[in-house]
Amino acid sequence: MNKLPPEILAHIIANGLDDDGNLAQYSTISRAWKASIERLTFRKLTITTDELDEFVALFDGDNVARRTHLTNLDFQFILPFPPNADGCCIVTQPPDRYADSIEFSASLAKLFTALSDIAARSNQCSPLNLSFWDFYWRDKVYGMAGKAKRCRGVDGSDEDPHTNRQVREAYASSGQFELVRQDLIPALHGITSVGFGGYDAFEDLKPTWVPEIMSRLPDLEKVAITSMCDLYSHGRRKRYRRRESFLRSILRFESDHLREIRLYIYRCPLRNEGVAVHNFVKNGNGRQESWFRMLKHFASFQNLAILQLQGGLVVCPDFFRSIMDYSGTPFPSLTEFELQFAPETADGRWFYERDEALERSRTDPKWEKYWEDHAREEEICRNGFDPRSLHDTDSDNFVRIYGNGPFRKGLTKRDRFRSKPSADTFLPFLLNASKAIKRMPGLSKFILQLGCPPAERTDMDHWRIVSRIFELWYLKSGMRRAISTTPIGPNPRIPGDAKYLNCNRLYWRLDGTVIWDDVHEAWGAIAGPDAKVVYLDEDQWEILRGGNPFYIYNGDI
Repeated sequence: MNKLPPEILAHIIANGLDDDGNLAQYSTISRAWKASIERLTFRKLTITTDELDEFVALFDGDNVARRTHLTNLDFQFILPFPPNADGCCIVTQPPDRYADSIEFSASLAKLFTALSDIAARSNQCSPLNLSFWDFYWRDKVYGMAGKAKRCRGVDGSDEDPHTNRQVREAYASSGQFELVRQDLIPALHGITSVGFGGYDAFEDLKPTWVPEIMSRLPDLEKVAITSMCDLYSHGRRKRYRRRESFLRSILRFESDHLREIRLYIYRCPLRNEGVAVHNFVKNGNGRQESWFRMLKHFASFQNLAILQLQGGLVVCPDFFRSIMDYSGTPFPSLTEFELQFAPETADGRWFYERDEALERSRTDPKWEKYWEDHAREEEICRNGFDPRSLHDTDSDNFVRIYGNGPFRKGLTKRDRFRSKPSADTFLPFLLNASKAIKRMPGLSKFILQLGCPPAERTDMDHWRIVSRIFELWYLKSGMRRAISTTPIGPNPRIPGDAKYLNCNRLYWRLDGTVIWDDVHEAWGAIAGPDAKVVYLDEDQWEILRGGNPFYIYNGDI
């Protein structure tokens, strides 16, 4: 067996040994086994700031050959523990943002210097995917302590002496740390993919570090950013500032080599759809809205082939006009585009309104039992509702209301009722999308989807009376409807699609929602007269559970 090539022996070892076993114990059998096992064990490594010296030692001397096997490196930052270690939360234990900035920047410089030195000593380096996923504070006594402690914000408790408002005020005034001394970070060749992620993991870090790191990676082709949060609970002002700050970082991207961009903007759906929606548009000018300008900027990237905007972006109805009105040729190399959008809009409106079918169902015998159950649930909610109680904010039935600031203005009940597409907002949004796609003749896959993960009937409180599901897929001939893994999970799978690869396809997932004839005609014209047009039956979806559950379509197409 020692005469087998290392890659063949590695495959045998990987499939023949117990997954839970320690492969390193077999490395002493022979040099061939050692080389084959290192091919497996060094393929993906996860290290922290405090482990950088040990990481460098792994590649000392002749062991630098291990760099050939390394294809994925995940890095986690450890920051100095905040002053006043005995503090109960951020009120009495505020972070030292200057110290955080210094240590964060030093660890980045050390990482890049180490990788640069290893690459210089290695005869062959595999393309490396570098990911930054989280940060922790260092406890001087107990080691790595995780995120800063916070009170739950309950008045009158010995365990939680600070109110929710005090905690939020302290956090709002704590600021962010940032990358400093960028000149100490060397350029690093061989990094073809970089990820900045962890949902809200880097919420305390200014996004200016993203373009700075990208500028040090001359071979970079793919970037994934999942560290941007756009939460209603932050309040309108903070959301606006964070969106603009994120945009400024995007505008600094060096685009020459970028071929794939995946952004995941983390948000939580509004649980009451009667509250005022935050408005991010000044003077009614949607062209100045952050995500509008972001899309316009991406349109100038000459080599960009894949653009995925995921997580449910809060956009304006005029979002696609950034492509329609582009002065040059937008997205000259783009082949795949995906947008997951929120039901509310960036100019303070909604893509959906109340369907009167909901009220008519109250007198329909078919729904009599449902409304009886609904009335009982409403009575339970009313009896348990105390607007003065902070405990109610943790209930599934009650919803915090936020205005300009990060402090609740009041409480209301959970109420999702918008299911009818709005002619004022959704109609122009869909028509503009069809016009934008005409300006991108090289596009082979276009996905437009409400929410993330894909919506379900149960997302609406009035289940089965009305539904709010929207998904549109346009696929050119030869383009497979391949699973595209998102941070939440893969897109729905339709096995029957393989039979129609030789023609254009248009998939509508509407669950009975009525879309305007003008929209169907516009998209039908794009797909062409010989296209396969499919209206998916919601009853034919099956959820396959497992480590990463996903939808599969069992109906005919």
